[in-house]
Amino acid sequence: MHKLLTFIIITSFFLVTNACQNKKQQQEKKEIKTNEVTKRVSVIEVKSPRAGELFTLSDIVKVDIALKDIEQNVDSIIIQTENTQATLLTENLDYSWETQNLKTGNNTLQISAYAKGKKIDSYTLKLRFKSDIKPKLYECRIVNTYPHDTKAYTQGLFYDDGILYEGTGQKGESSLRKVILETGELIQSLSLPAKYFGEGITAFGDKIIQLTWTSQTGFVYDKENFTLINTLQYPTQGWGITTDGKKLIMSDGSQTIYFLEPEYFTEIGRIEVYDHEGPVRNLNELEYIDGLVYANIFLQEEIIAFDPKTGKVVKRIDCRKVIPDGYRNERDNVLNGIAYDKKNNRIFITGKRWPHLYEVQFKEF
Repeated sequence: MHKLLTFIIITSFFLVTNACQNKKQQQEKKEIKTNEVTKRVSVIEVKSPRAGELFTLSDIVKVDIALKDIEQNVDSIIIQTENTQATLLTENLDYSWETQNLKTGNNTLQISAYAKGKKIDSYTLKLRFKSDIKPKLYECRIVNTYPHDTKAYTQGLFYDDGILYEGTGQKGESSLRKVILETGELIQSLSLPAKYFGEGITAFGDKIIQLTWTSQTGFVYDKENFTLINTLQYPTQGWGITTDGKKLIMSDGSQTIYFLEPEYFTEIGRIEVYDHEGPVRNLNELEYIDGLVYANIFLQEEIIAFDPKTGKVVKRIDCRKVIPDGYRNERDNVLNGIAYDKKNNRIFITGKRWPHLYEVQFKEF
């Protein structure tokens, strides 16, 4: 019995000792790793401008770069933008960023430090840029008035081959519709499953694409008979959608516009929409007209037009005079819906549950 007890005590001692040694070794390894991480200090310092600072396109931005006191001998700095590359010697680290050819919104400067031909550190400077032009001001004037279903919570609108197509929202009420413009007669309709909140629509070839709001799901239909062809997924909210004939152009309620490959909905680019003051958010229903994208701004009684190549707002269209009686300052039944008859050069607008759809002209002030 005494021998057994002695054995247990000795065994326990060795187990505790080994455990303590293992713990000590792990702690030492951890401290070594911590020291290694600590030694990897950044070489590059940008003293100015501050990350996220707002500038105007065409500004020449002076970037004040410095190298921290380190053991490694940096021999050059390479600066890259989306379209350019420059090499600076360490004797002169002044850099002037020429911005006239950038897009509005966030733009990135990648700064890399090299020693003996090997990159040893990099620094990303992201700045924001507003437009360098002031949008022209227009007034929306009514040319013709057509009936519109006051039950239609308009989220998307387009005109094609003499027919008006409309996408409506609200869960349990969302639909895709074909309407005769002149009479407002509903000639075809498809209801979405009750869990979906319908949003923007557009035609691409012989298909119709319809977004939903927060479900990150889009639907592709046969344009002729509304047969469901495919279901698409996207990582953002869905608000408005249009096309330039080659790619899809989508909004998500922010200032960001996404360019999508039409078959698989793969993102192939994006821009941010800014005017001369800053970002234009709440971009909603979209329509592509003669090289510009026209957009409703949610809860605003105006439409903007922006250049999809640059993100610059080039027009602001005051629509207050076309708001129907009783719909001014609405928080729900707001201006929403832009359609374009390319063949006859006609523009149509309406709003959620409005009694009318209008053919309009945009006249410059």
